[in-house]
Formats: sequence, C-alpha cells, structure tokens
Amino acid sequence: MEAIASYRIGFLAEALPALGPRMRAAALSLGAVLLWATWPTLAGLAAPAPPFLVFGLAAAVGFAVSLARATARGEVRAFVSTRPRTLAIVTVGLLTNNILYLLAMPRIGPAEANVIAYLWPIMLVVIMARIRRERLQAVRWFGFALSFLGAVLAIAPTFERGFDPTGALLAFGSGLAFAVYSAVRSGGRETHDVIGPSMGLIALLSLSTHLMIEAPSTLAPVQMLAIAGIGLAPLTLSNTLWDRATRTGHTALVSSIAYLTPLVALLLLALFGAGVVTTGTMVGAMLVVAGALSASGLLPTRSRG
Repeated sequence: MEAIASYRIGFLAEALPALGPRMRAAALSLGAVLLWATWPTLAGLAAPAPPFLVFGLAAAVGFAVSLARATARGEVRAFVSTRPRTLAIVTVGLLTNNILYLLAMPRIGPAEANVIAYLWPIMLVVIMARIRRERLQAVRWFGFALSFLGAVLAIAPTFERGFDPTGALLAFGSGLAFAVYSAVRSGGRETHDVIGPSMGLIALLSLSTHLMIEAPSTLAPVQMLAIAGIGLAPLTLSNTLWDRATRTGHTALVSSIAYLTPLVALLLLALFGAGVVTTGTMVGAMLVVAGALSASGLLPTRSRG
C-alpha cells in the first residue's frame, strides 16, 4: 500500500521507461482504455437495434477475429481447450456487464450510462479490500463520496425530462458486474487468449435470447459497421488487453490508467456527435475520475522527506 500511495499520476508518462516490466502493464491498460472508450459512440451508432442482437453479432465478430488470430499464431489447440470454469467466468462477467449497459443506454443516454458504469474501479477497490481484509482509510471513503457525487451530476440533465431510476440502476449494475469479474480474473494464470473463446459462447447465448424475446430487426449499413466495430474494439481486443494487464501484478498502475476511460469516451461522443455531452456530464465524469483516484490511494501525496 505504501508503494501505491507514492505514485505521482502527473509524472506517470515520464516514469514508465524506468519501470521495466511495468511499462508493458501500462501499455496493455492504455490500449484497453482507448478501445473501451469507443463503446458509447459505437453503441449510439448501432441504436436502436435490439441489445441482444447487437451484442450477439458483435461477439460473433470478436470470436471470428480471435479464432483467425489463434490460427495464424498456431494456438488453436489452446484456444479450443480453454477450461470450462474460465469460459464460464468470462462469459457471465462480460455478458452481464455489456447487456446491462446496452439496456441502460437508451433510457438515460450513452454518456450518462458510461459515467455511472465507470464507478466500477471504486467498486473493485471495495471488493479487493474485503477479499484482503484491509481497512479502508477516510480518504478513500471521501473518494467514494466524490465519485458518487460526480455520477449524480452527470445524470442530472435527465431529471428535466423525468429521471429514470431503472436506467441508472442498470448502468450501476453494469459497473458492479465488471468489478466482480475483474476481481475474479485477477487471479487467472492462463497465458493464452481466453476472451476469444468466450465470445463464441456469448454470441450463442445472446443471439438465442434475441430470437426468443426480441422483435426481428433489419439493420442499416451504418448499424452493421458499428456492430462490427464493437466486436473488434471495445468488446474483444480491449478485454483481451485488460485481461492480460490485470494479471501482470501491477494493479495500481493499470487501474489508474483505466480511470481515463469515461473522459476519453465523452470526448469521442462529442467529436462524432453520437450523444449529447453536457457540461454537467463532463464535470461529473472528472469527479468520478478524481474520486476513483482518491479511493485507490493514487492521488499525489506529499513527500515524507
């Protein structure tokens, strides 16, 4: 914990070259962040397609790309022999996380849903503290409060047209699902890709659910391109990078970089006009990030001499 408290976020980029193995962890998590950040924009472009159809097709794309990559690298045997327990963990974790987000997005907006879902780093801090039986300091509780304040501020515009508590709860559940998933996967020891094989199961489950409970839908070319983008970037490649980053042992470093995701996502939404990004949403996102950093003990601290 002393090592975590000593990080200086403002000088992270300059410190990376001297960190040795940590530079790889940082690169993996930064890559995951940049790909994750495309999720709200691509989901907005895919709307209003049914969520299980969107996720099922995206997962199918992810599975196909991952299988092709494993074939090119001569890793097909490892790909198809992934342990059932690992497949179940990844499938349930990512399916729950992403479906809840897709259900929340049309109710409260992609920007707002993204900010609320990205309370997951704070939830992960609490979960890991409970697992390790650590006592949380007052500064961390302050960080929790600050992030929740940011989330409330981010979704404040929805009050004007009638606040949707179900949408907010779905987004919160999305974040909680990913926090639990990350905590469980932090103990994984696999050296091969476990995300790709899981995409196959996710595709089957999601498309089967679509056929059972959702109305048939015809997709426009833009929607199909957006869904393919989801399968490639925020769904498969990002989670593959994140899965590897969480298993490097540099939890504090990769978590600090992950907190940038909601801010980058909001910038992309504004750039492509795929969602309404208000000043309140942006300020709220920054409060979520600041609170998450504080809760994780990653804010700059004074030297002890």
